[in-house]
Amino acid sequence: MNYKISILSCLTILLIGSCSESLDADLIVHNALIYSVNDQMDTYEAMAIKDGRIIELGPEHQILNKYKSNEIRDVQKAVIYPGFIDAHSHFLGYGLTSSQLDLIGTTSFEDVLNRIDSYHSKNESTWIQGRGWDQNDWETSNFPHNDLLEDRFPNLSIALKRIDGHAILVSKSVLKAAGINKSTTINGGLIVLGEDGEPTGVLLDKAISLLDAIIPALGIEQKTAALLSAEKDCFAVGLTSVCDAGLEVDEVDLIQRLQQDGKLVMRVNAMYSAKPEILLNYTNLGIKTESLTAKTIKVYCDGALGSRGARLIDVYTDDTNSNGFFITPADSISKWAKMCNEAGFQLAVHCIGTDGNRVTLDEMSKVLGGTNDKRWRIEHAQVVHPGDRSKFGEYNILPSMQPTHATSDMYWAEKRLGSNRVSWAYSLKSLMSQNGMIPLGTDFPVEEISPLNTFYSAVFRSDLEGFPAGGFNMDEGLTREEALKGMTIWAAMSSFDEEIKGSLEVGKLADFVILDKDILSCEKQDILNTNIIATYLSGQTVYEK
Repeated sequence: MNYKISILSCLTILLIGSCSESLDADLIVHNALIYSVNDQMDTYEAMAIKDGRIIELGPEHQILNKYKSNEIRDVQKAVIYPGFIDAHSHFLGYGLTSSQLDLIGTTSFEDVLNRIDSYHSKNESTWIQGRGWDQNDWETSNFPHNDLLEDRFPNLSIALKRIDGHAILVSKSVLKAAGINKSTTINGGLIVLGEDGEPTGVLLDKAISLLDAIIPALGIEQKTAALLSAEKDCFAVGLTSVCDAGLEVDEVDLIQRLQQDGKLVMRVNAMYSAKPEILLNYTNLGIKTESLTAKTIKVYCDGALGSRGARLIDVYTDDTNSNGFFITPADSISKWAKMCNEAGFQLAVHCIGTDGNRVTLDEMSKVLGGTNDKRWRIEHAQVVHPGDRSKFGEYNILPSMQPTHATSDMYWAEKRLGSNRVSWAYSLKSLMSQNGMIPLGTDFPVEEISPLNTFYSAVFRSDLEGFPAGGFNMDEGLTREEALKGMTIWAAMSSFDEEIKGSLEVGKLADFVILDKDILSCEKQDILNTNIIATYLSGQTVYEK
């Protein structure tokens, strides 16, 4: 007997046996078109997941032959993208609105009054809070007056925020309780007066803070319920991460506790609202986990265009007595910039108007000094003078923009700005070119929550009915690939999270969304009819249609 041949045969059999032994995975997803959104925009047919992370992507046969799992999902040619990321939203605020009076879509102030009637018939509280009115959508586009509130609801305390949160209408009883009268003034805000010189009940921007001690505070239970409600809605539209652009310290702490207890699983980039107490206590702030990033300070430079609070270099076209105002003046922005630079915090500043953007860019640039990787952000960057655009690139400042703002505002933006300035507004493409990237979001609940609407507006620059046919300022539209990156990998980069999410690559978190259409290639009209089949977080199903 030839022992050498026998030993060789045995070794060969053992080797073949060991090579054919499958590796364990927690989940295998196959029969798919998987967009990795890596640097090469590679696509795959299947992927294997273990311990919440991707361990391999590849051809169908390769993954199925190499791995075994108790959970194997055949998605039947559906399309998979990285989990969508909303780079600017108000996650907690959105959840809180679900229990308040919804005024979105009202067509007149009479419509608002009727909704108050309906809401009050189902809620016995003497306090009514709501949000969503927009006078620009009414036939009479002037700010409302609280006289009619008093006539129809004399025994109620009412506070109704405008859609953008930068204006509020309150009843006369609320004004009285807050001590607000025709002589009251505040820097960075406005108390709107009527023809009789008395307050109309409309307060703009910082004037809203005069109500802080009057409007009933919300407890932990209400905020917890709001966060869980918001999470559910986000998962249903394919969002696996959100940036909450402005939270109190205790609200960030609440999110962290809920995540640690396993009650809240949504990944959150939380921005601390710039308050005086933060300047005194910033050394104790800052969180960085896979689920929660809190290393950003959010400052409001100016107000909103819809309520004429955005600070312009020149006066408004439809109000030549005003060019808006600064909520936070230049010297205060400078202080925040210096603090963030010293403490290693990211600075994010809300800027809408040309002057708001210019002043903030200049104050940031003085501190940044040149090329850097601090990823400071201008939130919204809505109306940027062409002469200021290069500052984004020179100082690596990121424009964090919301494409649906353009398609919501386009009906009246020219009235505010005039034909010349409106051509500079909502300049996605121009600002993206400065750093080769642009994080995208919705600003929900200011806009509708769906990231598919973000994608559609970014690419086609039209509303959901396809108006205008050629697109609004179409030169500023993004390609489909750019729009997808804006709500995945670029959004992750804007919060320093690109090493763990934003693309589907080996070693990254298995956060992904399954769609029934390929938004990178389908017809324009089909994008808004795309269904979210399922949403996964760390390889676990968090939404199933």
